[in-house]
Amino acid sequence: MTSPTPSWRASAGGTLFLAMARGEAEPTLPPGHGEALAEAWRLAKAQGVLPLASHFVLNHLQLDWPSAIRDEARKMRDFALFRNIQLMAMLGKIQKTLEGGGVPWISMKGPVFTEQYAGSPTLRLSGDLDVLVHPRDAHKADALLRGMNITCSKPIRPATRWLGVQPHEHSYYSDSPRFLIELHWSLASECYEIVNSETAFRRSRIAKVEGGSFPVLSPEDTLLFAAMHSLGHRWSHFYHVKNLDWILHETLPGPAGHKNARTLDWDYILYAAAKTRKTRALLLGLSLAREELGAQLPASIQQRIDSDPALPRLRAQVARNFLGSGPEKSSWQTLIFKWRALESGHDRTGLFLRALVTRLVWRH
Repeated sequence: MTSPTPSWRASAGGTLFLAMARGEAEPTLPPGHGEALAEAWRLAKAQGVLPLASHFVLNHLQLDWPSAIRDEARKMRDFALFRNIQLMAMLGKIQKTLEGGGVPWISMKGPVFTEQYAGSPTLRLSGDLDVLVHPRDAHKADALLRGMNITCSKPIRPATRWLGVQPHEHSYYSDSPRFLIELHWSLASECYEIVNSETAFRRSRIAKVEGGSFPVLSPEDTLLFAAMHSLGHRWSHFYHVKNLDWILHETLPGPAGHKNARTLDWDYILYAAAKTRKTRALLLGLSLAREELGAQLPASIQQRIDSDPALPRLRAQVARNFLGSGPEKSSWQTLIFKWRALESGHDRTGLFLRALVTRLVWRH
């Protein structure tokens, strides 16, 4: 395996940060490691994994964390729990309204994902709720949400196209507490779509978590969606990699009856990626999870990763994002980065048109 370009991982603080992200039980630190503790905490803040780092700190108090970091870790643990409980309660209300109105739906990302894959509401912080409905139900779902005082000043336009680009979501805000709720009728814009909504609903299942039972994407579609969603966000922060790692870890084969006694259908995953010509984008995400967090992948997937000559350069660009100097910092660099990650001319054209429509239409 080859690593991305040299980065913060070469420092003691970077090594500790990776130990946090990997959940290592007994991290190794050099003598006089006070600066490493502070650097690891700073990296966790910058990379969006502070709840996970807080859990690590509070379970490794023997490392002599500064009192300010211990206090901040306790506050973050409590805040993540409180926020996810709030979001789960709001999602339950949305579920009751949509199902009462006869609208099939799926919970995406958010607190349900956190409980499904991270395993605890204290380990991952969600900032909003994402709800998927069939395109034909978008207007009905819009009316039902507005009836709950979940509103938006702009009308929903699921079928409108600008330069051939169609929106895939509409943003709302709840009244109290004030949360962002995004209504999707497609998992992503066309240039990023790797699973269509019909397939997503056909393969969906019910997740039983602490806050209730909710319809969710299958693990395979969750993985596919997470890889493309992260590309859409330029792999800007390390938490995107951790999300993939959580999915992969929770679907490792295990003994019968064990919670991990289910495996991913890799044949389906590769078929879906090949069908939409997004294999490279998928492999980029999987390779990041492997290189950064040691995610276990089937030999056939590892061979595909190692045989794609474009991936090392893309991984290096993502590593620069984590340092604050990559494509994430420049709109032009972002377009070039995504252009290289996408394979089809159709998706590449759609990428540029989407960027143009976003700048000229959707932001106004």
